[in-house]
Amino acid sequence: MPTFVILGNFTQKRMETIKGISESIKEGREVFQSFGVTIKDMIFTMGRYDLVAIGDAPNAEAMTKALLSWGSKGLLRTETLTGFAAKKMIELANGI
Repeated sequence: MPTFVILGNFTQKRMETIKGISESIKEGREVFQSFGVTIKDMIFTMGRYDLVAIGDAPNAEAMTKALLSWGSKGLLRTETLTGFAAKKMIELANGI
């Protein structure tokens, strides 16, 4: 199952409703799960991004649908990267 790294920035709307973040985290996980995406970890950060999440999805299309669905709420802007575990990267490198 492909792994994705999601970099997120809060929107003004999120900042205005920041006290509701606990419920949003729960709701967000449910939305992603409805598309077959599992959010494995979520870390809130200081600096360029407000959060970094690691998720597994059956494919890029499922991740895209989950991100579009969650993004339509207007709470978070994201940048998403495809990730590989070290074991997979070694396998890929050995295959060239």
